[in-house]
Amino acid sequence: MDALTGMLTLARVQGSLFCRAELTEPWAVRADQQSSALFHVIVRGSGWVAVEGEQPVPYRGGDLVLLPHGDPHVMTGTPDAHPIDIATLPREGGDDGLPCLRHGGEGATTSILCGTFDLAPEGREALLEPLPSLLHVRTGDGPTATWLDGTLRLLADEIATERPGGPLLLSRLADVLLIQVLRAWIEQEQPRFPGWPAGLTDPAVARALDSLHRAPERAWTADELARTAGMSRSVFYERFSQVLGETPSAYLARWRMALARDALRSGATHAEVAAQVGYGSEAAFSRAFKRTVGQTPSAWREAAAVAGD
Repeated sequence: MDALTGMLTLARVQGSLFCRAELTEPWAVRADQQSSALFHVIVRGSGWVAVEGEQPVPYRGGDLVLLPHGDPHVMTGTPDAHPIDIATLPREGGDDGLPCLRHGGEGATTSILCGTFDLAPEGREALLEPLPSLLHVRTGDGPTATWLDGTLRLLADEIATERPGGPLLLSRLADVLLIQVLRAWIEQEQPRFPGWPAGLTDPAVARALDSLHRAPERAWTADELARTAGMSRSVFYERFSQVLGETPSAYLARWRMALARDALRSGATHAEVAAQVGYGSEAAFSRAFKRTVGQTPSAWREAAAVAGD
């Protein structure tokens, strides 16, 4: 299991297309903070999207915009248009079965398909927290446009028809869409800020990451990981720490605790979790868990149950 697969498996992605927006010039809409990751597919038209406090990013038909943290943002067709709160717009029934928002003047139309990604807490932390506030995927007319169009058509068709097995298929398609978006963005942007996206673009670090994710229970040493990466121990340690923003041992401990929290949430015993994440005894696991998470496994499980996470 490679690193991205491991994080996506933990994430248990659920996606939902929640509306289509038909916006005519001049127009501008504002969205407040959301609890889920948001995506906007620009079906046709062009304009700008700006996360609060950041510079506007231009988009055009075929592009996809992902806001991993659901940050407040403005989308506009013309830079000087005054934005209206999108939550105040009435929703009409659309031909494809989706609610449709209409807003604007008498000018050209921009059509946007909007949806959410809901992730399990541990997966959201591992996968989304290192990402910037906005990811812009430019599809153009190549392979990226083809897979995006195909996946979105399947999503919209399943929502509109409500056939047996639809909810399960929708969750699988959401997985596919998020994987495609993240891969395309990484390939286009070659991110350099510390975190797993930069790790996947560094072949040596990526090999070490894959090893950690394939066998998180193993008692990895820096020498073993360095050999996996094909580097000396000192060079590997420095590069991994620079690219990921933390040492190999810190990354492994954090990943183990994400797996542990997910297993505890699913009802596994302390002994089962300890074995799964590489601790020889429940006591050793409990000490490591409290050191990293700040609570004992029992206290954390009780708190998570009360919170309903």
